[in-house]
Amino acid sequence: MQAKGLTALVAATVIVAGAAIAVSVGGRGQATEAHQGEIVLAHLADRIGDVAELKITRAAGNITLQRRGDGAATHWVVVEKSSYPADPAKVRKTLLGFAELRLVEPKTRKPDLYKRLDLGDPAAKGSHSQLVEIDDAKGGKLGALIVGKLRPDRLGTGADGLYIRRPGEAQSWLAQGTVDLPTDINDWLDKKVAEIPEKRIREVTLTHEDGSTLVLKRDKEGGKFAAEGAPADAKFKSEGALGEPATVLDGLDLNDVRPAAEMPFPETGVARSQWLTFDGLTITGETIKKGDANWVRLKASGEGKAAAEAASLNAKWAPWVYSVYQYKTDAMRTKLADLVEKPKGS
Repeated sequence: MQAKGLTALVAATVIVAGAAIAVSVGGRGQATEAHQGEIVLAHLADRIGDVAELKITRAAGNITLQRRGDGAATHWVVVEKSSYPADPAKVRKTLLGFAELRLVEPKTRKPDLYKRLDLGDPAAKGSHSQLVEIDDAKGGKLGALIVGKLRPDRLGTGADGLYIRRPGEAQSWLAQGTVDLPTDINDWLDKKVAEIPEKRIREVTLTHEDGSTLVLKRDKEGGKFAAEGAPADAKFKSEGALGEPATVLDGLDLNDVRPAAEMPFPETGVARSQWLTFDGLTITGETIKKGDANWVRLKASGEGKAAAEAASLNAKWAPWVYSVYQYKTDAMRTKLADLVEKPKGS
């Protein structure tokens, strides 16, 4: 039995090694070592500032990132997400990654071997390859690549590998470089919804779906929150629990987003929150659960210096509703009973 097992293992090893050799040696036709070390997209680095569109074509659904506006108003959007703002840092990191790619080693020229490197037809059903096209504002092509499997750096050299093929060319390559190319369209979104520090919050009012209300207040920044109307002998779980509803707007990130016009909130079954700051800003929020997602819509108003901040927030929030992490909406639904220790023996 042991001899048979060893024979099978050796045979399997030979098959895998043979496949790897076929993919590698298949690329030694017209490609020569003279191309090794070349920049893949030779002119992209000098024209990063001219990029106006990054289009990713794939079987799982296309992703189109476009640069909109002029001057200080320039911003990136994800077209397929109703042109919601994209994360500009992520877009730039991706473009720089493509600009720095260098050819390392020629691989297969045989179409029947492309699948092993995820370099087949990006539009074919079940394909994992991606066609990346980088254009300027006039539609001029600044770069185009079919992107396949990532070969992570396992030796600590800082040099990741990526299998690529130029559209219309048979030759595939292993390129050196790190390219951040998310496959989930939501990972391209600018996920920051609100960043209002807890220290600014003076008062929180939570109105629950059943009509009950919890009001949490404090007198000064850094002070402890107190629950209005709580029994004098109530023993609270912790100061952190009392203050958690005030942290909802501090680092509020989205999981998904939809146009507000496409997702109206119902009149009933909605939990409502109101946050008042020490400097005159008021924010109201509503949350509902739909399927497995928790959705939130926000509105701001302000007095004095806070009026301009409120206008800016409303310009950002009004067109959208956001799917957010459940722990944030759980905090918006906090009831007095959630904060108070249960009597022993109950």
